[in-house]
Amino acid sequence: SNVSVYHHAGRLLSLGEVGLPYEISTTDLSTIGVHDFGGRITGNVTAHPKIDPATGYLHFFGYEFAEPFLMYYVADASGALVHAEGVGVGASTMIHDFAITDRDVVFWEMPVLFDLELAVQMVSEPASDVMPFVWTPSYGSRIGIMPLGGPASEIRWVEIDNCYVFHGVNAFRDGDDVVIDVCRLAKVFDGSSLGPPPALHRWRVNTAGASLTFADEVLSDRPADLPNIDRRHVGREYRHSWRVEVTDSPDTVDLLGVVHYDARTGREQRWDPGAGRGSGEWLFVPRGDGEGDGFLLSYVYDAATDRSELVVLDAQDVRAGPLATVPLPQRVPYGFHAAFVV
Repeated sequence: SNVSVYHHAGRLLSLGEVGLPYEISTTDLSTIGVHDFGGRITGNVTAHPKIDPATGYLHFFGYEFAEPFLMYYVADASGALVHAEGVGVGASTMIHDFAITDRDVVFWEMPVLFDLELAVQMVSEPASDVMPFVWTPSYGSRIGIMPLGGPASEIRWVEIDNCYVFHGVNAFRDGDDVVIDVCRLAKVFDGSSLGPPPALHRWRVNTAGASLTFADEVLSDRPADLPNIDRRHVGREYRHSWRVEVTDSPDTVDLLGVVHYDARTGREQRWDPGAGRGSGEWLFVPRGDGEGDGFLLSYVYDAATDRSELVVLDAQDVRAGPLATVPLPQRVPYGFHAAFVV
């Protein structure tokens, strides 16, 4: 339960992709306990659920190591589970994230397969860096689109070139097209180097014909991941997104500063915290009603002083640098994802 934090229906949940969420107290951050949606979920829950801004419904999934390999869930605005069903996939593939539009659920299934022998080795050799997943190009890659809320029997697939996507940025409908923006990697878990860094791609899947058709466009080749948007626009056409810039290295992933991408103009701007300093994920906090009108927050770590600070940027003018910095009494270790809770 160490990957992300989500707030829905008054509950603060920590999520870890393998296993169930844990509920955390919003007053003192103490652990309340496992949250299994009233005993109705016994499998895994993704670290990247999506809240439909129109309904407040929570859409999420879990990939499993035995059939059914993929489960799709919906909880209503009160947090009650109202939908659960299996989605037909052929193997236990690592699906880290997905997307929704106002009408669709979008899955991307890629050739990272669960390996039981590696899982046993990981448990027996905890000091090793073994992961229980293997890059298996022969499995292929594809995108699946199904109605929001189900049924999964209506999912339609289109094959694409092999790649891997840890994180989607957002998705939306443009007529018959489903537009999906992602941080795309060429490969992962192949036993060699980390491979080329992630680039920002825009996928278009046309749903009008008997078969889906696919088009791929590179929006930015700047190495960056851990994307965020103004979550009031989840599943809707949007303009602004923010990603964490990473170093282009075959052996390590070092987090730098933030990159703002304007989908309307195609322009990028960035803020670099400086040598020996790196940030985590940048969270958007609204200031006004307009999309992207607000602030970005992240922890920045300074290796020279071994201290961290909270940095606040103007979300649409990141290159101007911090509006405020808040020194913290001790280092905040790097993590994956976070949440801003009012």
